[in-house]
Amino acid sequence: MEVLLSFRTRQFLTALILATLLCGDVSAQSTLTEQPVRGAASITKRFVIIENLRAHYLETGSGRTVVMIHGNAGSIQDFEFAAIKILSSSYHVVAVDRPGHGASDRPSKKATVEVQAELLHQTLSILGITEPLLVGHSWGAALALAYALKYPNEVSGLILLAPAAYPDESCCAPLATIERIPVIGDLSLTAGKLVAGHKMLRRGLVKAFYPQRLPNQYLKLVSSLWLGQKQLKSYIDDEASLNESLRIMSKRYSEICVPVVIVTGDKDQIVSPTQNAYALQRAIPQSKLIEIKNAGHEIPQTHPESIATALRMLPPSTQN
Repeated sequence: MEVLLSFRTRQFLTALILATLLCGDVSAQSTLTEQPVRGAASITKRFVIIENLRAHYLETGSGRTVVMIHGNAGSIQDFEFAAIKILSSSYHVVAVDRPGHGASDRPSKKATVEVQAELLHQTLSILGITEPLLVGHSWGAALALAYALKYPNEVSGLILLAPAAYPDESCCAPLATIERIPVIGDLSLTAGKLVAGHKMLRRGLVKAFYPQRLPNQYLKLVSSLWLGQKQLKSYIDDEASLNESLRIMSKRYSEICVPVVIVTGDKDQIVSPTQNAYALQRAIPQSKLIEIKNAGHEIPQTHPESIATALRMLPPSTQN
Protein backbone atom coordinates (compact mmCIF):
# COMPACT_ATOMS: atom_id res chain seq x y z
CA MET A 1 0.00 0.00 0.00
CA GLU A 2 2.81 2.41 0.81
CA VAL A 3 4.43 1.86 -2.61
CA LEU A 4 1.09 2.25 -4.42
CA LEU A 5 0.31 5.45 -2.54
CA SER A 6 3.74 6.85 -3.41
CA PHE A 7 3.20 6.08 -7.07
CA ARG A 8 -0.20 7.76 -7.07
CA THR A 9 1.29 10.76 -5.31
CA ARG A 10 3.92 11.04 -8.01
CA GLN A 11 1.24 10.80 -10.67
CA PHE A 12 -0.64 13.63 -9.00
CA LEU A 13 2.46 15.77 -8.75
CA THR A 14 3.24 15.11 -12.40
CA ALA A 15 -0.23 16.27 -13.38
CA LEU A 16 0.26 19.47 -11.42
CA ILE A 17 3.60 20.12 -13.07
CA LEU A 18 2.03 19.60 -16.49
CA ALA A 19 -0.68 22.07 -15.55
CA THR A 20 1.94 24.79 -15.46
CA LEU A 21 2.15 24.49 -19.22
CA LEU A 22 -1.37 25.85 -19.42
CA CYS A 23 -0.95 28.99 -17.32
CA GLY A 24 1.22 32.04 -17.32
CA ASP A 25 3.41 33.02 -20.23
CA VAL A 26 4.01 30.33 -22.83
CA SER A 27 6.18 32.21 -25.27
CA ALA A 28 8.60 29.81 -26.88
CA GLN A 29 11.69 29.41 -28.96
CA SER A 30 11.13 30.10 -32.63
CA THR A 31 9.33 32.24 -35.18
CA LEU A 32 5.81 32.32 -36.55
CA THR A 33 6.87 31.49 -40.10
CA GLU A 34 7.30 27.90 -41.19
CA GLN A 35 10.85 28.68 -42.34
CA PRO A 36 13.20 31.14 -40.55
CA VAL A 37 13.46 34.56 -42.17
CA ARG A 38 17.15 35.43 -42.10
CA GLY A 39 18.37 38.99 -42.43
CA ALA A 40 21.50 40.30 -44.06
CA ALA A 41 23.20 41.29 -40.80
CA SER A 42 25.33 38.55 -39.26
CA ILE A 43 24.41 37.29 -35.81
CA THR A 44 27.07 36.55 -33.21
CA LYS A 45 26.35 34.37 -30.17
CA ARG A 46 28.62 34.35 -27.12
CA PHE A 47 28.75 33.89 -23.36
CA VAL A 48 29.83 36.21 -20.57
CA ILE A 49 30.55 35.02 -17.02
CA ILE A 50 28.51 36.65 -14.25
CA GLU A 51 29.06 35.47 -10.67
CA ASN A 52 30.52 32.21 -12.04
CA LEU A 53 27.45 31.70 -14.22
CA ARG A 54 27.30 31.72 -18.00
CA ALA A 55 24.99 34.30 -19.56
CA HIS A 56 24.24 33.59 -23.21
CA TYR A 57 23.52 36.42 -25.61
CA LEU A 58 23.44 37.34 -29.28
CA GLU A 59 24.14 40.61 -31.02
CA THR A 60 23.78 41.97 -34.52
CA GLY A 61 23.35 45.22 -36.40
CA SER A 62 24.65 48.70 -35.61
CA GLY A 63 23.30 51.94 -34.19
CA ARG A 64 21.52 52.66 -30.92
CA THR A 65 21.49 49.57 -28.69
CA VAL A 66 18.22 47.71 -28.24
CA VAL A 67 18.25 44.94 -25.60
CA MET A 68 15.56 42.29 -26.04
CA ILE A 69 14.25 40.25 -23.09
CA HIS A 70 12.14 37.13 -23.67
CA GLY A 71 9.21 35.89 -21.65
CA ASN A 72 8.62 32.81 -19.53
CA ALA A 73 9.58 30.34 -20.82
CA GLY A 74 11.49 31.12 -24.00
CA SER A 75 14.93 32.19 -25.15
CA ILE A 76 16.72 34.61 -27.45
CA GLN A 77 15.25 32.59 -30.34
CA ASP A 78 11.95 34.34 -29.65
CA PHE A 79 13.43 37.34 -31.43
CA GLU A 80 16.07 35.71 -33.63
CA PHE A 81 14.25 35.63 -36.90
CA ALA A 82 11.68 38.21 -38.05
CA ALA A 83 12.01 40.72 -35.18
CA ILE A 84 15.80 40.90 -35.29
CA LYS A 85 15.83 41.11 -39.07
CA ILE A 86 13.50 44.11 -38.92
CA LEU A 87 15.48 45.92 -36.22
CA SER A 88 19.09 45.13 -37.13
CA SER A 89 19.06 47.41 -40.15
CA SER A 90 18.66 50.43 -37.85
CA TYR A 91 19.79 49.29 -34.39
CA HIS A 92 22.50 47.39 -32.58
CA VAL A 93 20.38 44.51 -31.28
CA VAL A 94 21.34 42.42 -28.24
CA ALA A 95 19.16 39.58 -26.90
CA VAL A 96 19.97 37.74 -23.67
CA ASP A 97 18.81 34.33 -22.43
CA ARG A 98 17.37 34.93 -18.96
CA PRO A 99 18.86 32.83 -16.12
CA GLY A 100 18.00 29.16 -16.54
CA HIS A 101 16.47 29.66 -19.98
CA GLY A 102 18.04 28.95 -23.34
CA ALA A 103 21.75 28.39 -22.81
CA SER A 104 22.16 30.59 -19.71
CA ASP A 105 22.92 29.16 -16.27
CA ARG A 106 20.62 29.77 -13.31
CA PRO A 107 21.92 30.89 -9.90
CA SER A 108 21.38 28.70 -6.87
CA LYS A 109 19.81 31.63 -5.00
CA LYS A 110 16.23 32.66 -5.65
CA ALA A 111 16.24 34.35 -9.06
CA THR A 112 13.47 36.90 -8.57
CA VAL A 113 12.81 39.52 -11.22
CA GLU A 114 14.87 41.97 -9.14
CA VAL A 115 17.82 39.54 -9.02
CA GLN A 116 17.54 38.99 -12.76
CA ALA A 117 17.62 42.77 -13.28
CA GLU A 118 20.91 42.86 -11.38
CA LEU A 119 22.34 40.01 -13.47
CA LEU A 120 21.22 41.70 -16.68
CA HIS A 121 22.85 44.95 -15.56
CA GLN A 122 26.12 43.12 -14.91
CA THR A 123 25.92 41.43 -18.30
CA LEU A 124 25.35 44.72 -20.12
CA SER A 125 28.13 46.39 -18.14
CA ILE A 126 30.60 43.73 -19.26
CA LEU A 127 29.45 44.28 -22.84
CA GLY A 128 29.99 48.02 -22.46
CA ILE A 129 26.32 48.80 -22.99
CA THR A 130 24.99 51.89 -21.20
CA GLU A 131 21.54 53.46 -21.38
CA PRO A 132 19.99 50.82 -23.69
CA LEU A 133 16.47 50.75 -25.03
CA LEU A 134 14.90 47.72 -23.33
CA VAL A 135 12.34 45.60 -25.20
CA GLY A 136 10.63 43.09 -22.91
CA HIS A 137 7.92 40.56 -23.72
CA SER A 138 5.47 39.41 -21.01
CA TRP A 139 7.62 38.24 -18.04
CA GLY A 140 10.50 39.97 -19.81
CA ALA A 141 8.52 43.22 -19.65
CA ALA A 142 8.35 42.83 -15.87
CA LEU A 143 12.13 42.47 -15.93
CA ALA A 144 12.45 45.64 -18.02
CA LEU A 145 10.29 47.48 -15.48
CA ALA A 146 12.41 46.16 -12.60
CA TYR A 147 15.55 47.30 -14.43
CA ALA A 148 14.16 50.81 -14.96
CA LEU A 149 13.18 51.09 -11.29
CA LYS A 150 16.57 49.87 -10.06
CA TYR A 151 18.73 51.74 -12.58
CA PRO A 152 16.64 54.82 -13.50
CA ASN A 153 19.58 56.73 -14.98
CA GLU A 154 20.91 53.79 -17.01
CA VAL A 155 18.09 53.12 -19.45
CA SER A 156 16.90 55.27 -22.37
CA GLY A 157 13.42 53.87 -22.90
CA LEU A 158 11.13 50.86 -22.54
CA ILE A 159 9.12 48.93 -25.12
CA LEU A 160 6.80 46.59 -23.23
CA LEU A 161 5.12 43.82 -25.28
CA ALA A 162 2.07 42.14 -23.69
CA PRO A 163 3.50 43.14 -20.30
CA ALA A 164 2.98 41.18 -17.10
CA ALA A 165 2.90 44.22 -14.81
CA TYR A 166 0.47 43.38 -12.00
CA PRO A 167 -0.02 40.32 -9.77
CA ASP A 168 -2.06 37.48 -11.21
CA GLU A 169 -3.33 35.13 -8.50
CA SER A 170 -3.73 32.16 -10.84
CA CYS A 171 -2.54 28.57 -10.73
CA CYS A 172 1.22 28.56 -10.99
CA ALA A 173 2.78 29.93 -7.83
CA PRO A 174 2.00 27.07 -5.38
CA LEU A 175 3.51 24.53 -7.78
CA ALA A 176 7.04 25.79 -7.26
CA THR A 177 7.36 23.82 -4.05
CA ILE A 178 6.78 20.53 -5.90
CA GLU A 179 9.91 20.62 -8.02
CA ARG A 180 12.01 21.38 -4.91
CA ILE A 181 11.05 18.05 -3.32
CA PRO A 182 14.13 15.78 -3.67
CA VAL A 183 13.72 12.92 -6.17
CA ILE A 184 9.97 13.42 -6.51
CA GLY A 185 10.46 16.84 -8.06
CA ASP A 186 12.86 15.52 -10.67
CA LEU A 187 10.71 12.47 -11.34
CA SER A 188 7.66 14.63 -11.84
CA LEU A 189 9.45 16.92 -14.26
CA THR A 190 10.89 14.00 -16.21
CA ALA A 191 7.58 12.17 -16.38
CA GLY A 192 5.84 15.36 -17.37
CA LYS A 193 7.75 15.40 -20.63
CA LEU A 194 6.62 11.87 -21.44
CA VAL A 195 3.02 11.73 -20.29
CA ALA A 196 0.75 13.86 -22.52
CA GLY A 197 3.32 16.67 -22.50
CA HIS A 198 3.11 17.36 -26.24
CA LYS A 199 -0.69 17.48 -26.21
CA MET A 200 -0.87 19.86 -23.24
CA LEU A 201 1.87 22.06 -24.63
CA ARG A 202 0.04 22.32 -27.94
CA ARG A 203 -3.14 23.33 -26.15
CA GLY A 204 -1.32 26.03 -24.23
CA LEU A 205 0.38 27.40 -27.34
CA VAL A 206 -2.88 27.50 -29.28
CA LYS A 207 -4.21 29.72 -26.50
CA ALA A 208 -1.10 31.90 -26.59
CA PHE A 209 -1.22 32.40 -30.36
CA TYR A 210 -4.99 32.92 -30.53
CA PRO A 211 -6.51 34.32 -32.73
CA GLN A 212 -3.58 33.50 -35.05
CA ARG A 213 -2.84 29.90 -36.00
CA LEU A 214 -0.14 27.95 -34.16
CA PRO A 215 2.46 26.96 -36.81
CA ASN A 216 3.39 23.26 -36.79
CA GLN A 217 7.10 24.00 -37.14
CA TYR A 218 6.94 26.29 -34.12
CA LEU A 219 5.35 23.54 -32.04
CA LYS A 220 7.99 21.00 -33.11
CA LEU A 221 10.85 23.27 -32.10
CA VAL A 222 9.22 24.15 -28.78
CA SER A 223 8.57 20.50 -27.94
CA SER A 224 12.25 19.65 -28.39
CA LEU A 225 13.72 22.73 -26.72
CA TRP A 226 11.35 24.23 -24.18
CA LEU A 227 10.52 21.16 -22.09
CA GLY A 228 14.05 20.55 -20.84
CA GLN A 229 14.25 19.92 -17.10
CA LYS A 230 16.38 23.02 -16.45
CA GLN A 231 14.05 25.23 -18.45
CA LEU A 232 10.89 23.84 -16.85
CA LYS A 233 12.28 24.30 -13.34
CA SER A 234 13.23 27.87 -14.20
CA TYR A 235 9.77 28.47 -15.63
CA ILE A 236 8.08 27.28 -12.44
CA ASP A 237 10.36 29.31 -10.18
CA ASP A 238 9.87 32.43 -12.28
CA GLU A 239 6.10 32.08 -12.18
CA ALA A 240 6.13 31.44 -8.44
CA SER A 241 8.18 34.50 -7.52
CA LEU A 242 6.70 37.08 -9.88
CA ASN A 243 3.50 38.02 -8.04
CA GLU A 244 5.33 38.99 -4.86
CA SER A 245 7.71 41.21 -6.83
CA LEU A 246 4.93 42.81 -8.86
CA ARG A 247 2.99 43.71 -5.73
CA ILE A 248 5.97 45.80 -4.62
CA MET A 249 7.03 47.10 -8.03
CA SER A 250 3.56 48.20 -9.12
CA LYS A 251 3.43 50.78 -6.34
CA ARG A 252 6.43 52.54 -7.93
CA TYR A 253 5.57 52.62 -11.63
CA SER A 254 4.79 56.34 -11.45
CA GLU A 255 8.49 56.89 -10.64
CA ILE A 256 9.54 55.73 -14.12
CA CYS A 257 10.53 58.84 -16.07
CA VAL A 258 12.00 57.39 -19.27
CA PRO A 259 9.87 57.13 -22.44
CA VAL A 260 7.63 54.04 -22.43
CA VAL A 261 5.61 52.45 -25.22
CA ILE A 262 3.27 49.58 -24.32
CA VAL A 263 2.14 47.15 -27.02
CA THR A 264 -0.77 44.78 -26.43
CA GLY A 265 -3.02 42.49 -28.42
CA ASP A 266 -6.73 43.11 -27.84
CA LYS A 267 -7.42 39.35 -27.70
CA ASP A 268 -4.54 38.31 -25.41
CA GLN A 269 -5.72 35.25 -23.43
CA ILE A 270 -2.51 34.82 -21.41
CA VAL A 271 -1.93 38.27 -19.87
CA SER A 272 -5.07 40.36 -19.54
CA PRO A 273 -4.66 43.70 -21.38
CA THR A 274 -7.21 45.33 -19.06
CA GLN A 275 -5.41 44.28 -15.89
CA ASN A 276 -1.90 44.90 -17.23
CA ALA A 277 -1.25 47.01 -20.35
CA TYR A 278 -4.09 49.49 -19.88
CA ALA A 279 -3.53 49.79 -16.13
CA LEU A 280 0.19 50.27 -16.70
CA GLN A 281 -0.43 53.09 -19.14
CA ARG A 282 -2.48 54.89 -16.49
CA ALA A 283 0.25 54.36 -13.91
CA ILE A 284 3.08 55.77 -16.08
CA PRO A 285 1.92 59.26 -17.13
CA GLN A 286 4.26 59.67 -20.12
CA SER A 287 3.63 56.21 -21.55
CA LYS A 288 2.01 55.53 -24.92
CA LEU A 289 -0.11 52.54 -25.90
CA ILE A 290 -0.34 50.55 -29.12
CA GLU A 291 -3.32 48.20 -29.26
CA ILE A 292 -3.06 45.62 -32.04
CA LYS A 293 -6.48 44.55 -33.21
CA ASN A 294 -7.25 40.85 -33.57
CA ALA A 295 -3.94 39.90 -31.92
CA GLY A 296 -3.00 37.70 -29.00
CA HIS A 297 -0.04 37.21 -26.69
CA GLU A 298 2.77 36.17 -29.04
CA ILE A 299 3.48 39.64 -30.40
CA PRO A 300 7.21 39.07 -31.18
CA GLN A 301 6.26 36.18 -33.47
CA THR A 302 2.97 37.38 -34.95
CA HIS A 303 3.53 41.17 -35.14
CA PRO A 304 7.29 41.83 -35.02
CA GLU A 305 6.84 45.02 -37.04
CA SER A 306 5.06 46.55 -34.03
CA ILE A 307 8.40 46.65 -32.17
CA ALA A 308 9.92 48.90 -34.83
CA THR A 309 6.77 51.04 -34.78
CA ALA A 310 7.04 51.40 -31.00
CA LEU A 311 10.71 52.39 -31.20
CA ARG A 312 9.85 55.11 -33.73
CA MET A 313 7.33 56.54 -31.25
CA LEU A 314 10.08 57.35 -28.76
CA PRO A 315 11.24 60.97 -28.58
CA PRO A 316 14.03 61.84 -31.08
CA SER A 317 16.57 62.26 -28.27
CA THR A 318 16.30 58.54 -27.46
CA GLN A 319 16.49 57.26 -31.00
CA ASN A 320 19.50 56.38 -33.12
